[in-house]
Amino acid sequence: MKYRKKLVLFTLIVMNIVDQPAPEVTIEQGVLRGKISGDGMYFEYIGIPYASTNSSTRFKAPGPAPSWDGIYEAVDEIYFCPQVTPIGVLGSEDCLKINVFVPALAKRPLPVMVYIHGGVFIIGGGGKLIYGPDFLIKKGVIVVTFNYRLGALGFLCLGIKEAPGNAGLKDQVAALRWVKKNIAAFGGDPENITLFGESAGATSASLLLASDVTAGLFSRAIIQSGPSLSNWVINRKPIWVASLLARSLGYNTEDTFELYDIFSRMDFKELVLAKAFNPLSKYFESELIHLPCVEEEIPGEESIIKNLPYNLFANKSKSVPVIYGTNSNEGLSLISNDTEKFLEQRNKRYLFASDLHFKTEEEAEMEAQKIYEFYFGKDKISMNKAKNISNLYTHLYFETPSLFETELLIQNANATIYNYYFNYSGARSFMKMKTGFFDENGACHGDDIFYLFKAKFLPFTFFKRDENMINIMTTLWTNFAKYGDPTPDPKELNVKWLPSNKQTMNFLYIDDHLKMGPMPNPEPYRLWKFLYNKYRKKEL
Repeated sequence: MKYRKKLVLFTLIVMNIVDQPAPEVTIEQGVLRGKISGDGMYFEYIGIPYASTNSSTRFKAPGPAPSWDGIYEAVDEIYFCPQVTPIGVLGSEDCLKINVFVPALAKRPLPVMVYIHGGVFIIGGGGKLIYGPDFLIKKGVIVVTFNYRLGALGFLCLGIKEAPGNAGLKDQVAALRWVKKNIAAFGGDPENITLFGESAGATSASLLLASDVTAGLFSRAIIQSGPSLSNWVINRKPIWVASLLARSLGYNTEDTFELYDIFSRMDFKELVLAKAFNPLSKYFESELIHLPCVEEEIPGEESIIKNLPYNLFANKSKSVPVIYGTNSNEGLSLISNDTEKFLEQRNKRYLFASDLHFKTEEEAEMEAQKIYEFYFGKDKISMNKAKNISNLYTHLYFETPSLFETELLIQNANATIYNYYFNYSGARSFMKMKTGFFDENGACHGDDIFYLFKAKFLPFTFFKRDENMINIMTTLWTNFAKYGDPTPDPKELNVKWLPSNKQTMNFLYIDDHLKMGPMPNPEPYRLWKFLYNKYRKKEL
């Protein structure tokens, strides 16, 4: 008897050390075999090629997904596409891999949630290092994550056939098309796909929501802290930006074909390591250079973004249901990178970007002074005003653009929109811990991620209130994916989340206790609303 008990114990230990195969899945490309998660709760099929790219297709839309003979062992995780890390450039150009996580016992067909990772379009990946699916899987949904090209490899925009722009967004579209075509083989419902993302991943989801190319590829969307109407999202001078990158490598040209020749001949690691920044101007521009662009019309090339996001949303007559939301103290993550020298320079410049157009410089200076006084009064911008700077970043980059998108979709497409305000601070609020401002109230940019995903570097939850927040977030998100309504039964979380409408913006305040309420921070909303209504640039 003792021997048998020891044998059983040994077998259980070995099963957790040695990967157990998941059921084989047959898709158009061939037969896949994944593995069973360590706790036995789900099947994981990871590192599946959903499209192809290499040096010959660099900067272009991805090629078709490869096929194979025999069985493809979908067990090796490809964490990310090429990017700079603390230990150098990691990743290879052949990085377009997708991961499918399937509940082992839930009844089929299952709702599908496809996540786009963030990382300001230069870092990140769809792997379990951050985006472990465990919390969401428990609610009976299939979770899909994937990699897409980043930096210059994904967002060089030259307006020519060889480099039309938005290769990274075209990867995302290819991933969605792969899911639509293949997810039924995993037990998923191809007619019930929810697209969601955070930060640049949310911005991507917002752009894909605005684009007409994605019609029918997803039935709902969740935009977490990443509206595409924000002033930093679109690269408005792509050739000039490409010339800045070339200049950092020792070349001086704005000729598109010369630029393409330079970048296409480089080793991808050298290209990823190349650094260039937008020089400071009088306007409050982002220093980021690798961003989506409005594409030129090129025969034979599919364009994802054919116009500025505002115009795309303003002309949208149909839309899927959407959840839009932001965190209460998003800007903390940005001020942690600021220096006194940088802030001193901001005192002499506008606090809005060049997505606004003024008839005269005097008019611009007058409006700029109103913004300055609203956030800083008579004081100078400095680290002593960190909270004020954080508020500016929160409102300008995240909060008010989310409200503008909400209004456009409700007014023009009669869309069902749910708005939230995430204010929770707990032991899993990793991003706020990183900023050095953990004692500040509210939620920093990115804090919400770790109440939806079980990151490998943050595997344990030690406090009951954090467990409660994980349950709240995953229940709301998966209910929306299943039913199009995050609170179909108000008794489940003791709240009924009401959508916004043409007359009223309704918000779910997400904290230890859920409650419905009006728009947060109405004064900055009115300030920026007036400015954008009057001066928004609607042409490049």
